[in-house]
Amino acid sequence: MAASAAISFSMIGVVRARSLGASGSQSAPQVKPAVDGVLNLFRLKPVVALGDYHGLQQEEAFYSDLVRDPRCAEQVGNVVVEFGGSAAQDTVDRYVNGADVPFTELRHVWTDVVGWIPGPFALGYVNFFANVRAANLKLPAGHRIKVWLGDPQIDWTRINSFQDVQPVLAQRDENIARIIVDEILKQHRKTLLVIGTGHLVTESGPGAIPAPPLVARLLGEAYPNSLAVVAPFTGYVEPDCNAKVVAWAKGWPVPSVVGPIAGTSLKPELQLPGCSYLSPEEIEQMKKMFASIQWLGPGKPPDMISSQTDMRSGVKFDAILYLGPPDTLMESPWEPSIYLDLDYFKEMNRRAQRCVPIPSSLNWEDIVQQNSALPRRFQPR
Repeated sequence: MAASAAISFSMIGVVRARSLGASGSQSAPQVKPAVDGVLNLFRLKPVVALGDYHGLQQEEAFYSDLVRDPRCAEQVGNVVVEFGGSAAQDTVDRYVNGADVPFTELRHVWTDVVGWIPGPFALGYVNFFANVRAANLKLPAGHRIKVWLGDPQIDWTRINSFQDVQPVLAQRDENIARIIVDEILKQHRKTLLVIGTGHLVTESGPGAIPAPPLVARLLGEAYPNSLAVVAPFTGYVEPDCNAKVVAWAKGWPVPSVVGPIAGTSLKPELQLPGCSYLSPEEIEQMKKMFASIQWLGPGKPPDMISSQTDMRSGVKFDAILYLGPPDTLMESPWEPSIYLDLDYFKEMNRRAQRCVPIPSSLNWEDIVQQNSALPRRFQPR
């Protein structure tokens, strides 16, 4: 979805961004502390989507900061997440409302998913549910945050190949859009949506072919102009390019929401000449991966390289989530039961070996070593 020039950030306490270099004489975007920036967008749109960069530690921490702010329950009330499976909706309802739920049961919330094979393991996703519970325990029933698990139902005991997975994969965007439309928008309510940024890009550049049924497209068809999208800025491939953006962003709060993008000096900073969002190695890997996947959408497959560039730059969205200089961004550690519970590890390894387009094996020792207490640099993917 193209960014909407109608988005306005003229709220109290805004920090003006600098207009330098390639920005020319264009108007400056406006910068707000991130929680304030997201909540202010709800004054304009009933659905605000945060584009999730899977495994980005600072972004996952922000999700928890947002739901712990009392204004989130009061002004929004709903959160739809990609990193949870609909089959466990009753489980998460009980958990976030204070019921005692055994961990092995609770874990089905984030493991009975189809869009993450295996996973999602990132600790920040697990902590999100715990933080919603903590926020809700301070509130009376009827005023609490409702978490909606967006991934469609799947019974992993019946899944033994990628061919078994594909029909359920094809339902992912429709399922999330259905929840938002039927359970929230038709009830004249609002929701935060946390979902991979790729589900929010509906165009592939000039001459784009028919778009797949992505969430942004489906919401736009059902409720035009209902969605605002905020995507994290994770940086260019080239350090010199990142240094230019960081210098331009000097003085911004971390984290902050910065926008609008269209029509302001922010857009050229996200499209610096000679700067790339994808390395040559990533481009080759993407070509190989997408060549191995059967396309299920209408028309021909989209230009995934162009879509990935749009996704990482954020230029077609409404605002960026600035989490600090790109070289300070870190990988989220994994929730440790993946290597502490060997039966769980075996099941995740089975899915990795048999239920993905390019099979692989999980290495138990590598996972233990990678899940060090020492932070690791984030790599966009």
